[in-house]
Amino acid sequence: MGQFRFDVPESVHGLVEQSLWKKAYICGIEGVPWQSRNELVGSRLTLTRTIDSSGKLFLTLPVKHVGYSTVSTCSLRPSDEPHLLMLELARGCCHRARMQSDTWERSGLILTDKFKELLKTGTQRFLDAAQRRGDPGLASELSVEAISLLTQALANLGDSFALQSIAFRKQREITIGTLLAGSVLPPNPRSTTHSEDFCTAFNSAAVRISWADIETDSGRFDYDAAEESIRWCGEQGLRVIGGPLLDFRERMLPHWLYLLEEDFDSLLAAVCQFVERTVLKLRGQVQLWNCASGLNTPGPLELNDEQVMRLAVGILQTVRRTDPNTPAIMSFDQPFGEYLACHHDGISPMHFADALARSGLGMAGIGLDVRVNYANGSTLPRTAVEFGQMIDRWATLGMPLMVQLCVPGDRGFDERAVYPIETLAATADDFEPRIEQLRVAGPFIRTLLAKHCVHAIVWEGWCDAEPHIISHSGMIDSKNQPRPLLEYITRLRREFLA
Repeated sequence: MGQFRFDVPESVHGLVEQSLWKKAYICGIEGVPWQSRNELVGSRLTLTRTIDSSGKLFLTLPVKHVGYSTVSTCSLRPSDEPHLLMLELARGCCHRARMQSDTWERSGLILTDKFKELLKTGTQRFLDAAQRRGDPGLASELSVEAISLLTQALANLGDSFALQSIAFRKQREITIGTLLAGSVLPPNPRSTTHSEDFCTAFNSAAVRISWADIETDSGRFDYDAAEESIRWCGEQGLRVIGGPLLDFRERMLPHWLYLLEEDFDSLLAAVCQFVERTVLKLRGQVQLWNCASGLNTPGPLELNDEQVMRLAVGILQTVRRTDPNTPAIMSFDQPFGEYLACHHDGISPMHFADALARSGLGMAGIGLDVRVNYANGSTLPRTAVEFGQMIDRWATLGMPLMVQLCVPGDRGFDERAVYPIETLAATADDFEPRIEQLRVAGPFIRTLLAKHCVHAIVWEGWCDAEPHIISHSGMIDSKNQPRPLLEYITRLRREFLA
């Protein structure tokens, strides 16, 4: 058994208590989080794993001038001798900023003066902290300053990479061919007062096909709303992404399906029957099928690994058999795999996707669901540099990627959300939520536009004044007022996309 012990001096104890230390995790060189038992007792943070091997600590904490961000140490080994938490996190930030900037600069990236100053000052703060290790309180305070400066430097570095890469693509492509889609939840966008804004902001639409709404009672189907939404999108010249056909998260499945939980063969048959009927009903009107999402994460149905794989294979086979001419993808939730730190029987998202990609079933691409700044069931906040590195790892599977993004533009309970999720608490540097949505999403979207492997970007949510899936995810708020992200997306679409 391996234990990682970290000292938390009184000077930073409040900061660590505000952090998401319960969700902290260790991962090795393969990048897969390992389940651990986390304890914060007094001035000691301890993570215990069943294996005794080295790894990096990942911890999400409030960073000054940044907000919540996930930072990591360099590789550490389990030891009875405790590490000084903030010093090791600052060391990790320094290593990432210096190594990544050096790599990109050698490849031709032009670094900004602001980045150079942040890197220089942040590195000096880290060195000052390392030299004062004998005074843990002072060393930790200096380390906190270093983490803030170096995280800001990484954010600036990520922006430089994205903007220069997009400019490079523009020199070779008149318009970038990436699909930019908004998520549509029937009834159709015609009902919203901002339907024209939708068509101006997006060149595609991801029409959700909710099994729970279509087959409210077993054997009784109602496709009217879904068909009307797809018809409206086609009339506007929008390319249509159909799905996910099945979403295996809480509240997204028919209530009667849970009666089949103990009979997997009947469950599989019901799933495949719905998929076949839906694809037959809507084929020819959809340009891309998003077959399913949420299968890789723990959900309301208690399924083992074999059953999850059989479901995925059955769904994909059914779609390909019923509509062989339309590309079909599978989506994977939390692509960093953070949920593995809490569930020992979880499935690694990339390993799951790799198995399906090699199965010969004709999967045309991979979807990645990224929800940020939510308290549960979400991707932990990170800089665009780490986000881009994650995309690059998924690109090694050799398949086109569709990335679905979601960032809240408000806080509190959302009564119109089908799948309400609590948002992260405000930090000391409290950003207005509508501004925070743009501040977080903007760098991610720019990073995705810079990646040739990303063929589609989907925004999960449109209007909070109407029924929607995730809490506060819309570009239009609950009072029917546009949030700043809408203007930004519209400008991107006009300047860069077909």
